[in-house]
Amino acid sequence: MSTVSHPILRRIARVLLLTQAAALVLVIAAAAVLVDSARRYGEANDWVAHTQEVLDQLNQLRTNLLRGGVAVRNYALAPQSEALQRLRASASDSRRIVDDLQTLVRDNDRQARLAVDIAAETYAIASWYQDVATVAEREGASAARRELDARVGNDAARRLRQLLDTMEHDERRLLTQRRDEQARELLAVKRSAIALAVLFIGFMAWTMTYASRLVRAGDRDMAQLATTADTDLLTGLANRRSLERRAREFIGRPMTVMVFDLDDFKPVNDRFGHAAGDEVLRTVGRRVRAICRDADLPARVGGDEFVLLFPGALESGRLDQIRQRLLQAISEPIAIDDGSVVVVGASIGYAVGSGPATFEQLLETADDRSYEEKKRRKGAVTRRAPINT
Repeated sequence: MSTVSHPILRRIARVLLLTQAAALVLVIAAAAVLVDSARRYGEANDWVAHTQEVLDQLNQLRTNLLRGGVAVRNYALAPQSEALQRLRASASDSRRIVDDLQTLVRDNDRQARLAVDIAAETYAIASWYQDVATVAEREGASAARRELDARVGNDAARRLRQLLDTMEHDERRLLTQRRDEQARELLAVKRSAIALAVLFIGFMAWTMTYASRLVRAGDRDMAQLATTADTDLLTGLANRRSLERRAREFIGRPMTVMVFDLDDFKPVNDRFGHAAGDEVLRTVGRRVRAICRDADLPARVGGDEFVLLFPGALESGRLDQIRQRLLQAISEPIAIDDGSVVVVGASIGYAVGSGPATFEQLLETADDRSYEEKKRRKGAVTRRAPINT
């Protein structure tokens, strides 16, 4: 591969590698940020749910104790065993609820101390409920009424209500704070996601733009490389590779092949040097190209050997015209760097194929005729080797 393309290809490869690495880092960073934000938001959610659960327990405790009090009064008014069952259930449920409450708030020292006081008051009331139920079952409704009357003037649940109100007030304040924190964390998650998405999109857009420029530059270099690979660097004409590829397009179709090499070219190299010989070849290449049409393909296949490929089977008259124009153009004097002027000629042969003949066959025939022409012009007696195909 030509070194022309190496820098571009290396830059494209580096950009792709860096893009993949940067994209991986961005994805990992984005995932870490989002996971952390989601974790904090989840924790805020958990605290909100925890606080709501504490408030639910407080409400259940209030309701359950109230249900027990109602059961006591109902039994005093209308003694029934169902009321005593409800009273015992209220006492048992109240103990369970207050135990759960202490477990829930053990992470908060202030609330934990309140829960201990609430538990003590609750156990006292629950024990009284149990005592009332036991007295009623053993001694009857009148004894239960005496137990109730003894506590009517003494509001035993007053301190418990105060403690429950205090804890509920604190929990509602915590709930407000934790909902605010929840909202902030949710906003942080959204902002992080948006910022990372914008950053990632911007990075990918820049990468795609830069990579696109590199690809276009690479395409230009590859096109230049392809052109260079198909072009004789000295004359700018097609080389053998390009000639053979173009000839394959005419398989089975009419084509005309013209071959020539330069007469008196070796003395130019011998006398004036290879630089002068190169200038002669460049000049001949320009003159040959000027004679050819766009559809024709002039090529230098080595040394001072040239081949012209024409689409279609050209008539002999047209071929004679091309031959004469070539001879005239090639034989024009050529100035070289030291101010000298040299003149060269050409021995031209051609072959016309109507379709079945291959390019190689036509090339060999044209080369033989070029050799015959050189013999006639120079009187040469030694046949040179044919052009390698």
